[in-house]
Amino acid sequence: MQIIGLALVIFYGLPYLVEGITVNGGRAAVIAAITFAFINFAIKPILKIITIPFNILSFGLFGLLVNVLLFWFVASIIPGFNVITLSAAFWGAIIMTFATWLLDKLF
Repeated sequence: MQIIGLALVIFYGLPYLVEGITVNGGRAAVIAAITFAFINFAIKPILKIITIPFNILSFGLFGLLVNVLLFWFVASIIPGFNVITLSAAFWGAIIMTFATWLLDKLF
């Protein structure tokens, strides 16, 4: 259910809310949602452990940078899901983090 919610956020929410993000078709949105779910489940916990010293030194801002870079990475490997600028990646990562949190609470 969360993947469907993330796909809807990617397809309808991100291009509407953030200038510089485009999604070409529902297929790209579903593949991006699956990729985000995999990264949040498998890769992100490992990165959190590895980057603990940097997060402590930067008061957690390095974690935000990791989120932005992971968001931009997903956009670079999924055809049809494009992020043009770093600021679009920043706002897209913020929205996706909020949407993931909200969907986690709802389902």
